Amino acid sequence: MFKPPVQRGMKELDRSAFSLTRPVVALRVPTKSLGQIKAKLVDDVLKMHKVLNVVGDTLSPDHRLVLLRPEIVNTELSGASDQLKGLVRDNEWEALTHNITVGYDHWTADEVLKAVLPDPNQAPTGYEQIGHIAHMNLRDEYLDYKTLIGQVILDKSSTVTMVVNKLDTIDSTFRNFKMEVLAGKPDFIAQVRENDCVFRFDYSKVYWNSRLHTEHERLIGRFKPGSSVCDVMAGVGPFAIPAARRGSMVWANDLNPASYEALQDNIGLNKAQGRVQAFNMDGRDFIRQAFADFYAATQKGPLSLPPAPRSSNASRARPPPPPEAPIAVPSRSFDHVVMNLPAIAIEFLDAFRGLFRLITGSDSDSSVNLPLIHAHCFTKSDEPERDILQRACRALGYPEEQYRELDAEVYYVRKVAPNKDMYCLSLRLPESVAYADEPGSSTM
Repeated sequence: MFKPPVQRGMKELDRSAFSLTRPVVALRVPTKSLGQIKAKLVDDVLKMHKVLNVVGDTLSPDHRLVLLRPEIVNTELSGASDQLKGLVRDNEWEALTHNITVGYDHWTADEVLKAVLPDPNQAPTGYEQIGHIAHMNLRDEYLDYKTLIGQVILDKSSTVTMVVNKLDTIDSTFRNFKMEVLAGKPDFIAQVRENDCVFRFDYSKVYWNSRLHTEHERLIGRFKPGSSVCDVMAGVGPFAIPAARRGSMVWANDLNPASYEALQDNIGLNKAQGRVQAFNMDGRDFIRQAFADFYAATQKGPLSLPPAPRSSNASRARPPPPPEAPIAVPSRSFDHVVMNLPAIAIEFLDAFRGLFRLITGSDSDSSVNLPLIHAHCFTKSDEPERDILQRACRALGYPEEQYRELDAEVYYVRKVAPNKDMYCLSLRLPESVAYADEPGSSTM
């Protein structure tokens, strides 16, 4: 009864076409009895978005009309609860019909689109929200309706001011993709909050995935205060900046100049200067250079970090906490390496072959810690752990048949497509790989 009028084939949104007038059963009750109605008959009253279920009575200012759910089909109260029937009988309340008019504003996006699109059982109302931007990934069968879909999404969300549709796959080099504006004023500068940090960036030029916030939080939770982190594909900083604010020292890199620019901006926005150093390099070059520079910097003793910035969420009514002392970073190598480029991150493990022999000038150095490497990756295999570990072995130059001997964990992150899952490989760099005789070989 209360569904928007069907408008199959509409491609340009006509909001007036969704108006509808229907009768409902109402009870004329004294104003003083409204509390009794709300307390006892909550399951019998009308519940509809933006529709009042208690309205004025033009015939009696001391009474109100209580509108009942549409399943109560007549003034004999067929379909009503026994409790409602008893109250009406005992109080001699009058049941009557009352017309209500609903329109476009009353329907949800899902209801409107199901009334328009060819398949009423499906409506593409799902989207990822990045600040004020709603990002959709419309299937081919919806492209003829894309303008209407975008406008409906824009109308029905109070926090969305632009709707975009993805046009192609993510570029593997800079991790961005082409998009078209479906509705709203074009404005790609997004600002989002995650893990008590603010991130600002041009969404048309960089990669951001709000669905990864749980994975960001999980991995950051593994970094202890005073730890050192090498973030090879840092993007705009979703791992690097929260880790720094929680007490880590981070060297963060991204090949995409737009990501690098946003990363620098976000370091300032979150007052993480001194705890995050930003770089704009090829990933393999960065790994080799960063580890060499870090090792050289520790030759004179442990590095130290400035105090962490105070949380912007702290209550102003409370006295400020005492100043923190600088934190010493005792490691002579990075404790953690993050490589969040799932399409090809595992391939970058080859940059670690022989790396420690090169930077220490020896075939073993027990004073230098070997990093824990976190590489995100995709797999379509029925045996995901085996597939990921064997691919890692090939990149490392480690004997593939000995993949079970790796000190590693394969963690399921999320499904990204049918038969395609995202995982995070957390791998302790094997000493035989770190001190290999030359790049591309292993001492085993």
